[in-house]
Amino acid sequence: MSESFAAAAGRKMVSRASAEELGKLAHIVVDVEQRRVACLTAGKRRKALLVDWENVSGFGPDAVIVTDESALHEARDDRERAAADGKLDLLGKRALSDMGDDLGPVTDVVFDPASGAVETLVLGDHEEPATALLAAGSFAAIIRTEPQQ
Repeated sequence: MSESFAAAAGRKMVSRASAEELGKLAHIVVDVEQRRVACLTAGKRRKALLVDWENVSGFGPDAVIVTDESALHEARDDRERAAADGKLDLLGKRALSDMGDDLGPVTDVVFDPASGAVETLVLGDHEEPATALLAAGSFAAIIRTEPQQ
């Protein structure tokens, strides 16, 4: 069963080891080359902590289960700092075609909660397959609109 970035926002993040709440899901960061979830952030801005997808043991409708508290870490580099600040979030990001046309904002991303694989990008009233995602940065996501070979 697929999951939605928009529906997951604000969900509790809980330690599997202690059953303690670790924070609320703030951002989901995608590895564009792999087209899968790379990491999640709990909290916002300077207080944000990241957890790599490999340390997520469950993604349910009520909570995200993280292996243990030690899986959470502060940003280790500029890319992780941008992730913690929400600059790499796909939700709300402007979508541009590979020809430079404005496609509107990314309103949702659908993914497989078991594997983290991104399935679909929702751009307003239409959807694009994850394979159409070419790049994503702090300004925009680039979407292939030419026929795929």
